[in-house]
Amino acid sequence: MDIWNWIDYLTRGLKKVANESQQNYQQVHAYIDGHDKETLNQVNEIVYDSIKLKSPNGTIYEITVGDDGTINKKKAGE
Repeated sequence: MDIWNWIDYLTRGLKKVANESQQNYQQVHAYIDGHDKETLNQVNEIVYDSIKLKSPNGTIYEITVGDDGTINKKKAGE
């Protein structure tokens, strides 16, 4: 095998690897994008009765909504 045949062989091999890598990259991102949309749709469907939030000083509050739409808060555990 002379040097030019070797270079041609190497170039074809590198091109094949680059094409396969590009295809794998596209497949992975299509999979991730599909899962991101599915997860987002699931999160939009979740309804909570209450949420707990922590204040900067560490106190935890439970936030709820009354039947009339008013927001209620109380320290967690009270």
